[in-house]
Amino acid sequence: MRRAFVAIHVAPGAPDAEAQAHRLADLLDRDARWRRCGACATWSVWTRSDAPFPVRPLPGERGILVGDVFDGPGAASRGTDDGEADLLRRAARLCRDHWGHYVALLSGPGTGEAGVFRDPSGMVDCWLWSPSAGVEVAASDLVGVPGGVQPRRLALNWDRIGHYLAAPPVCTWPSLFDDVRAVGPGELLPLTRGRVGQPVWTPTRFARTPIADLDAAGREVLARVDRCVAALVGGYDQVLVELSGGLDSSLLAGSIHALGLTSRVGQWLNGVYGRPEADEGVYARAVTDRIGVELTTARRAPDPLVEADLMEVAGEIWPAMDAVDAGRDRDEVLRLSAVGATAVVSGQGGDGAFFQMPSALVAADELRRRGPAALVEPLLADVARRARKSVWAVLAECRAAERSKSPPRDFTSWLIAPDLRNATRGVTHPWVREALESDLPPGKRLHIQAAANLQTYHGPSRRRRQADLLLPLASQPVLELCLAIPTPDLAGGNYDRPFARKVFADQLPEQVLQRRSKGIVSVYFAKLVANSLPMLRPFLLDGCLCRAGLLDRQALDRALNPEQLIWEARASDVLWAATVEAWVRHWQGRLPDSPLARRPRG
Repeated sequence: MRRAFVAIHVAPGAPDAEAQAHRLADLLDRDARWRRCGACATWSVWTRSDAPFPVRPLPGERGILVGDVFDGPGAASRGTDDGEADLLRRAARLCRDHWGHYVALLSGPGTGEAGVFRDPSGMVDCWLWSPSAGVEVAASDLVGVPGGVQPRRLALNWDRIGHYLAAPPVCTWPSLFDDVRAVGPGELLPLTRGRVGQPVWTPTRFARTPIADLDAAGREVLARVDRCVAALVGGYDQVLVELSGGLDSSLLAGSIHALGLTSRVGQWLNGVYGRPEADEGVYARAVTDRIGVELTTARRAPDPLVEADLMEVAGEIWPAMDAVDAGRDRDEVLRLSAVGATAVVSGQGGDGAFFQMPSALVAADELRRRGPAALVEPLLADVARRARKSVWAVLAECRAAERSKSPPRDFTSWLIAPDLRNATRGVTHPWVREALESDLPPGKRLHIQAAANLQTYHGPSRRRRQADLLLPLASQPVLELCLAIPTPDLAGGNYDRPFARKVFADQLPEQVLQRRSKGIVSVYFAKLVANSLPMLRPFLLDGCLCRAGLLDRQALDRALNPEQLIWEARASDVLWAATVEAWVRHWQGRLPDSPLARRPRG
């Protein structure tokens, strides 16, 4: 991450806590990479000297906001803090009145209570550990913190590593280390009372109240996207926009143009992946021609990976899947430097917000809403065509989904070992678990699963070391509104995202508006894996994950041949396994195994 913070909390009245906190503060003060930026009664905050986070004190010595915080509707009239002492209510109020990319370091003067709240986007990591009794450290980055401040008893937790390998979208915030706790998006983690995280923001709370006035919802979606683009892009002198030519990046480009922010874009970048089914240049160029800017194309070649490519980014807090295409990652770093951009704008997240998934469960929600009348409506046949199933198959899937409360199968089960598959069968994301326990219809539960999956989009990479990542379509205001729109209204057609297409029609060129397909890059990644097999085969088959019995060695051996890659097109599973393997190799040479969750033996 380009920007980072470290904060130290001292519990009032704790023996020797002041002396220990002073020692840690002195280490940070003497490190030229860090600069003290704020303090209140119990918290002190440092940010990176070369790329500082904004730091804002809360009134009445009640804490500090670290990061980019923007006002939501009504925030100006209500204020940031009304003197409420309860931490959970204060976090809920903050989340209701504001949005952004931030961490709130909360304290209650005179009460001894304190806690950390992470905004629902999850764009700023937050880790907590306790160097000694009465002293807590919160940080967005473990790696860049001075050695004397880092956790003392870090250990690899192999239970969590296995879960993360098997179901990455499910396990996007439980720490893979012992002795450090990750704060989840939308979660308040108290520093007292057993450190049990409390959910403040969850998707289900917005999905429970469906919107009936779709015209008003459309106007509000347009307004919220514009407000989020203005707030995020407006905070940077120069940004790089990833313009794929798909609907999501195209509507963002239209918003940037409509807001008069095109002068802040150093480059409009379109990747060319070398095959007709992956070529989106004609659509991206239609967008740039419409708004009067120049499109830059970057040809991507599936050059063979070498082990050094994977190990170069293995020392991050999380496995760096977003950096696995090393050529693309390095190319974008060079482009960021060339134009002086310090942020990347991406349409990622739009698929989840606007429900791009071709699912039969859209019809299940319509059946729940309208009953038997839905059987004679065009929506049922449209959903069947888009899902490439018969109407009878769609109805059967709808019936099964209404009866089931099982978590969705979102696992890389093609390569993981049977024992691990069984052990993780009931593992699900907390947001998805809450949705399953609610009375929401099946399609909206799938929508919430997509919202949870958004957390996988902003992992570590080379370009994120240099630039911030901006995902306006995954921002809290946009996501909250989309979650409240019934899924048949978002996705009830024989093409994807009809609601979004209608709302943003005036900002899109006709070619993009009428487009009914999406560029397919699976062949590119299959070739990337095929070209890398001389390295990947020994790296994985003789690697830590196979030896620990987490990967199915026989399945992996079958997968790692060009013919299988052509037929299965599951290159992403191989690359995910390679990324986790590199991460484990890096950290196992530096940390012991957890005594509570030791490495299994295959």
